[in-house]
Amino acid sequence: MKLNGLKETWDEIPQQGLLPEDTKRRMWRRIRKATFKQPVKWSRWAAAACAALLLSVVTYELLFTENLFPEKTVITQTFPNDVRLLRLPDGTRVWINENSKLEYPEVFNGKQRSVTLVGEAFFEVKRDPSKPFVIHSGRIETTVLGTSFNVKAYKGKAPVVAVRTGKVKVANNTTTVFLERGYAAVFMPTSERLKKQKITLLEPEWKKTLLDINGLTLEQVFQLLEPVKGLTITYAREDLKKLTMRGTLHTRQQIPEMFETLSFALGITITKTGNQAYTISD
Repeated sequence: MKLNGLKETWDEIPQQGLLPEDTKRRMWRRIRKATFKQPVKWSRWAAAACAALLLSVVTYELLFTENLFPEKTVITQTFPNDVRLLRLPDGTRVWINENSKLEYPEVFNGKQRSVTLVGEAFFEVKRDPSKPFVIHSGRIETTVLGTSFNVKAYKGKAPVVAVRTGKVKVANNTTTVFLERGYAAVFMPTSERLKKQKITLLEPEWKKTLLDINGLTLEQVFQLLEPVKGLTITYAREDLKKLTMRGTLHTRQQIPEMFETLSFALGITITKTGNQAYTISD
């Protein structure tokens, strides 16, 4: 490759205005000076120089694009008597209590899965040892790999983290506490420290008002409802038990409202045959 050919190759690099002209000229002079006394190796050196510049340009563009188009944030806000179930991008399930707000990215990029909570939520975190799940809630930070726990952090109240399964790390500026099943971390406002204490309630009562029935059969749904509502269910045909549900079901609803939801979703008929006794048919 002649020197003129090397110069042409240099000029053809898609720099897209990222380098000022005087900088480009200085870089070219250095390449020419380094390669002038080694004509045999021009071709190889030119390729290496071009590749290095291309890599720099691509890296710059990636960083520039990342800053220009920041990560999208999703915000879910609940209101009085409003409990919701979310499925986050990584498969984590979150029950959000009333008067609460959860912020999370549309996609979990980077080395951790970070969300921000104001209020109360119960998390069932999808396990991923390579990417910890971190909840920022007021003055405390909760870190897990995969577990289930409740975080209560309403404005003006002391935050509390209670664990149902797995292990959880809770930290603030002064204290770090490691929790396992049956323990909670309570933030003490006077000392600004976290206190570990034993608990008996592993799952908040409000969470039970919203059942995740996604993927469950009709029989499994009624098995969940029977102890709560005192129901007796019979089926006109055995195959009706295997009908598959999707979505959630509010147990705060009255029985007729719940049955109307199930009937509409599955195209079935639910007939009352006695006191809290019902028959399922199609």
